[in-house]
Amino acid sequence: MSVIVLTPPASRRLTTVENVRRDLGLGSAPADAQIERHIAAASSRAASYCNRVFGRHTVRERISLPDAGRGESVVLGRSPVARIVSVTQDGALLDPGQYETDGLSLFLLSAGRRSPWPGRELDVVYEAGWVLPGEDPAAAPGRAEPLPAEIERAVILLVGSAISTSTRDPMLKSEQVEGIGQRDWYVQGASAALPLPEAEEALKPYRRVTFA
Repeated sequence: MSVIVLTPPASRRLTTVENVRRDLGLGSAPADAQIERHIAAASSRAASYCNRVFGRHTVRERISLPDAGRGESVVLGRSPVARIVSVTQDGALLDPGQYETDGLSLFLLSAGRRSPWPGRELDVVYEAGWVLPGEDPAAAPGRAEPLPAEIERAVILLVGSAISTSTRDPMLKSEQVEGIGQRDWYVQGASAALPLPEAEEALKPYRRVTFA
């Protein structure tokens, strides 16, 4: 299997300055430019952790059918699948009525029913990814859906952690000022990949595991 990106996503930022200010209760500070930098960094960390491209993009994927198991479904390398542009099977272009997708896999249709894939190789061009915050949903192709709220929330938490780093330890969960005082800390395990456990937990369901 090989995947070639034909059209990269228009944006890789998983939230907006407006959403960050609203959710974190920020006033006029910090400046928009600083928040934009934090958004770019947090979005990149989320993408690396999840091992996926979140924004809408177009790819060409070549699939060896013997390696794919010759079942009724072929799992595509990028998801969610928004639209299948074309499918070529052993050099022959298939009619759109001969296949369908559920957003994750590609199915061959025979007389309207799903059937095992014959042949040796598929060449699939398709659009995958979500509509990111700030993008126009009306311009989305096919079945493209908005970015899940948990993903944006995780990125906003990472942005908030970055903003507070200069004045407050990002691992400080809560602090009680009255009386003697009390501080609760996040305990980050040795295997933690992100600086904020809550953000990492929110992103776990969207993490793609690859095998060598």
